[in-house]
Amino acid sequence: MKKLLKYLIPVIAVACNTDIAVDLQEAEAPLVVDAFIYHKAEPQVIDLTIANTYFDSSEPIGISGANVIIHDVEADMDYIFSEESAGKYVWNPTNPSDSFGIVGNTYVLSIDNNGSTYSSTSRLNRVVPVDSITWRLEEEEPFTEGDYYVGEFWATDALGAGDAYWIKAWKNGVLLNQPGEINLAIDGAFSDGDNADNVTFITPIRQAVTPFEFDDEDVLIDPFELGDSLYVEIQSITPEVHFFLQSAIEQTDREGGFGELFATPLANLPTNIFPEDPSEQVVGIFCMSAAKGLGRKFTEDAILDEEE
Repeated sequence: MKKLLKYLIPVIAVACNTDIAVDLQEAEAPLVVDAFIYHKAEPQVIDLTIANTYFDSSEPIGISGANVIIHDVEADMDYIFSEESAGKYVWNPTNPSDSFGIVGNTYVLSIDNNGSTYSSTSRLNRVVPVDSITWRLEEEEPFTEGDYYVGEFWATDALGAGDAYWIKAWKNGVLLNQPGEINLAIDGAFSDGDNADNVTFITPIRQAVTPFEFDDEDVLIDPFELGDSLYVEIQSITPEVHFFLQSAIEQTDREGGFGELFATPLANLPTNIFPEDPSEQVVGIFCMSAAKGLGRKFTEDAILDEEE
């Protein structure tokens, strides 16, 4: 590695002093599909946009006039999505108690847009409940000022290997959605090679619902104060969506700086959506998801429960 750096650094120095004009050919912007559909009695949304080019920082353009349908293969019924605004297609339940889909069934997404057709398939997999939420006292460390509490959820993976989950957390109603806060599991651990079927989710996954933030002096800000709330939701996903999200983490949660010279190059994320015409471009993901959640406030009683 030292020999490589010896020759690489002078090259960088020369390049910084030389103006190079490169005529970049912009590729045709692909269709972007955001279709995470939940087994809930609430409106479900599919977003269709045109991707921006690399140097375009403006908001993506929503696609109007598309026909969007999700077909339940086993029940042989269609869910029609109506356009509410440019690029936003919504299914509304007929009755307030009507959840979207049936756990265990297979669903086919069809999109017809200006003569182009796209499709995708996803299974609505089972999910496990959140049994409880607790807080544990951590003693002072070099980068902390005093003791602090870590929140964690408790749940047990379902019997039968291969279940994939996305665990989301909300602190005081705000979703923890930074790249480093995407919390994924296969069975009760990080991957399908961990032999974690039908076990309690491992500690790093349970505690990943705790937001870790640092001040300007790199001292940990107390994750929870009395009165804070924590809501945790486990969502079932397919293995291919697990891979999509894992790839998203690798692409977005990057160190930056000199280390980027040796990082994996940026590339389009994998997709499970396919055009009828192979020459057309499409990116995004379709996922049917069952979800179960639980919330709790961080109170004196919660601390006493943990101490007991």
